[in-house]
Amino acid sequence: MSRAAALIWVLIALILGLVVWVTTPRTVLPSASAQFLPDFSPGQVSQIEIAWPGGETASLARSDSRWILQSHASKNAPSTGSASASPPWPAESSRVQGLLRLVAEAQDGGDARAMPTAIFMTFTRDSGEPIRLAIDPSTLGGSGRIARLTTDGRVQSVASVDEQFVRALDSTSIETWRSKDLLFWPAEATTAFDSRIGNSKIELAKSGGAWIMHAPIATKADAGTVEGSLLLLSRSSFDRFLSATSPNEGAWKDPARVIRLASRSNAATNRRDIEQTIEVGPAIDTASRMVRITARDLAANSVLWGPEVAIMSSATLEAIPSTPSAFVSRIALDLPAADIGSIAIESAGQTAIVKRTPGGTFSEADATIRDLLRLLSESPASQIKVLESPVSPAAVLAADSIRIRPLGPSSEPLGEFTLKAASVASKVSGAPSVPAIEVTDRSVARSIPWQRPADFLATLRAIKPR
Repeated sequence: MSRAAALIWVLIALILGLVVWVTTPRTVLPSASAQFLPDFSPGQVSQIEIAWPGGETASLARSDSRWILQSHASKNAPSTGSASASPPWPAESSRVQGLLRLVAEAQDGGDARAMPTAIFMTFTRDSGEPIRLAIDPSTLGGSGRIARLTTDGRVQSVASVDEQFVRALDSTSIETWRSKDLLFWPAEATTAFDSRIGNSKIELAKSGGAWIMHAPIATKADAGTVEGSLLLLSRSSFDRFLSATSPNEGAWKDPARVIRLASRSNAATNRRDIEQTIEVGPAIDTASRMVRITARDLAANSVLWGPEVAIMSSATLEAIPSTPSAFVSRIALDLPAADIGSIAIESAGQTAIVKRTPGGTFSEADATIRDLLRLLSESPASQIKVLESPVSPAAVLAADSIRIRPLGPSSEPLGEFTLKAASVASKVSGAPSVPAIEVTDRSVARSIPWQRPADFLATLRAIKPR
């Protein structure tokens, strides 16, 4: 046999051997370690109770989408003059979920030696018996131990865990789990927003997806201002808690400002309305203030979390508008122009009514009326004043003003406005004022920038009665 033929047969043998090795099934050895808690599901846990060797205890209770933390000092601890239990307070969800995930991922096989002292943890579940664990507070070589206990206290299984897990369960570390968020639900879940400074109050509520102001006047609110304020609050946090050194109740008798926010929980069951109050207290320095936060279940009239005192940036609080005019809608007529069937224009003792034709126009006054509708329904005001008392457009009609009454398809009144030429300060420093038309709607005067306002008003006056 030639050397070339021998080489070919060797290659054939190697290829056949490789095919056999690839296609031959092989036995997979089972893992040496099994799951520590095979019946444990983090999503089923409704409450976590922790007890430390020194007698301190803490509980984490699931409430809607939040975890509420409350800790208790040891009964044998010397009195500090403060309450033995901290106020209930939302915990950082990531901390709790991280703890549950580590427990779920733990594997059997830890050292079964005795634990002279232990941290005890109990998981209450939506279904099934509670799970009770013992955690050795001492670590060795970067790892710790966790044991599952039977109902009579015997060790059922043991697992090894990273020492960071043990350190996270230190009684002083648990307090750092408390969230420093200022608002504990998404901005879009807010259903009411109130602000009070002394006797001045602003009351806003969401209705049908729109924000309505109920006090100091009843009118549509500016959604951008309301939602921007809520977004700021939902993304803000305070610097630190002041539980141990917070001022007494008398310090909160007359807070500088009170902000209340309401939300309806989106839980599948036990839906409830929650109201959170932020009381703005004394200034700490030029950059920070005290705040006291409390949340209540309105239906049950019970405290859900707080009251808790903290320090936060003054700039955040000052960025939330405090005047009613800031929350008033910048559009005078909250209706699309297509809903207007006719316009009544009153000036100098005469009234002209311009009706929309079947073709959708306003006859020879079409261009002027469409500019008027653009002014009322589309143009935002650059300056808004909330009047101290409602004013009837008929009562203030003067020689230099015009009364406008939009009417619906069936001649139903849709509002009354008084128009007059005005001006607003320019946003550019040193620049001359900007021409505008002041549109007064009973309790609100809106100044809307407009080119040649006097000429436009003269054009409206020139429309003859029909």
